[in-house]
Amino acid sequence: MTTRAPPRGGGTRDPRSAGLAPTQRDRKVGSILAAARALFLDHGFDTVSMDMVARQAPVSKATLYAHFASKEELFTAVVVDEAERMTDEIGRIVTDRSDIAAVLKRVAEKFVDIFLSEQAMFLQRAVIGVVPRFPSIGAAIFESGPKALTEHLAAFLGEAHRASKLHVPNPTLAAKQFLSLVRGDLDITRLLLPAAVPSRAELETQIKAGIDLFLHFYAPFET
Repeated sequence: MTTRAPPRGGGTRDPRSAGLAPTQRDRKVGSILAAARALFLDHGFDTVSMDMVARQAPVSKATLYAHFASKEELFTAVVVDEAERMTDEIGRIVTDRSDIAAVLKRVAEKFVDIFLSEQAMFLQRAVIGVVPRFPSIGAAIFESGPKALTEHLAAFLGEAHRASKLHVPNPTLAAKQFLSLVRGDLDITRLLLPAAVPSRAELETQIKAGIDLFLHFYAPFET
């Protein structure tokens, strides 16, 4: 798990951690996030307390509150960290501009794998259970997850358009369409009928059909 700097609140800073080097502080934050993630995943938001996180990390409560002023802030940091880690994987793929179809295939396969992963299930359950009470958590997840993913892919498609490899006048719209094409109805199936999730062969067929349709629609104009 990454250790991006979490949002800081007005908690009291632990004097024992104030003088730590950045790498030591990062390790403490990483330990806190790992402990909180495991607890939230196993017990849900409402059951987990800051005392439980401090014990599992293990850190003092003063250290915990020095980094995260509330359970809501800690929960946000955990789910944003997960969303960013998954999004970054797609971001690394689209740095390759050599073969448009091959890159889109890799993006689609990784996207579907991530979508069906335990981490994604955690994020989706978190959103459903918590966001109605804490809308700011949903906004944070959207910014670091779906929005960031769309922006990565839109940048790739925009460059392909400028290089005349595709005709994509609206890269952001095209990115959203591409992700919908390769995902299909996996979101509904996974939530309501988990036993009916398509086989790997069926997923590969769905991905190939989605890419073929996308590339046909956004094919560059012939000169």
